[in-house]
Amino acid sequence: MRTKNVLIKKIFFYVFCIVTLGLIIFYHQDISHFIVKKFIYHDYAIEKINTNAYSLKRNFELVQITDDFIAKDKNHLLNIFYTILDSGKEEFYFYCDENYKECKEDVDSLIPNNSDIDSILSDINNFVHPYNSYKSINITSNNFGKISVSIHKQYSNDRISEINQYLEDIKKESITSTMNEKEKIKAFHDYIVNYTAYDFERANNMNSPEFDNSTSHTAYGLLETKKALCGGYSDIMSIFLNQLGIPNIRISADNHVWNLLFLENKWYHLDVTWDDPVTNTGEQLLIYDYFLIPYETLLTTDPIEHKFNADIYIEAK
Repeated sequence: MRTKNVLIKKIFFYVFCIVTLGLIIFYHQDISHFIVKKFIYHDYAIEKINTNAYSLKRNFELVQITDDFIAKDKNHLLNIFYTILDSGKEEFYFYCDENYKECKEDVDSLIPNNSDIDSILSDINNFVHPYNSYKSINITSNNFGKISVSIHKQYSNDRISEINQYLEDIKKESITSTMNEKEKIKAFHDYIVNYTAYDFERANNMNSPEFDNSTSHTAYGLLETKKALCGGYSDIMSIFLNQLGIPNIRISADNHVWNLLFLENKWYHLDVTWDDPVTNTGEQLLIYDYFLIPYETLLTTDPIEHKFNADIYIEAK
């Protein structure tokens, strides 16, 4: 009798296991999602994002700062990425809402092949302080809606310290306490134009390995070597404007970058690169064709190289 009872128990146990296994297989995705969400991700618990000294926390037409890191739709997704970049974090994660079925697809579309080329993220990068902007960004996702972001910044802490020291020296030499904001911007604009030469050699050899270590596309390269591409000019101006507390954006066109800033309740374009023209004689010129001009003037002065995506840089029109 005892042997029979043991056999019945074993049969019952095997049947139970088979039925349970069938249920798990049938409902695998839902059960797995429930377990991961409830017991591993704790209902998507995310701590409040910490920010560094260069977080600007500014809201723009395209993107705004958010404290909700469960992406609900494409616009919310962009706000999350903007908030992460603005914060200065190098590692962060967030989640897709269960009802946002296109979330993973939208995330993948932001950076094709995990590169930082031709992506709206490279434009969003222009809305944050240059010190918090990325040189490269890596995004991974899993089947449970967790999105992990890893950021390699454009400027190291050592480079930031050196740039800040350069700026303090420039301000002591060129800017006085009696100047208003427009006068300070002009004085800094003039100093940079007179200090810097456009890096024409690198511009003509962008894909040459000889220039792999060039820094002329950065503010540090401009200050250290006195040579710059448009990225160096626009970064140094943005850093200076942020020190003044003036809202600004770096605008990217196909082959050019310049500044947009908010002054006296209006948005103005400022292109230090094109106010530092390259001449056949090598003569240094200082012009003001692109100094604090409205959109209408930009259109009439150069409608080609300064053609930008108005759906992204909405304030610029």
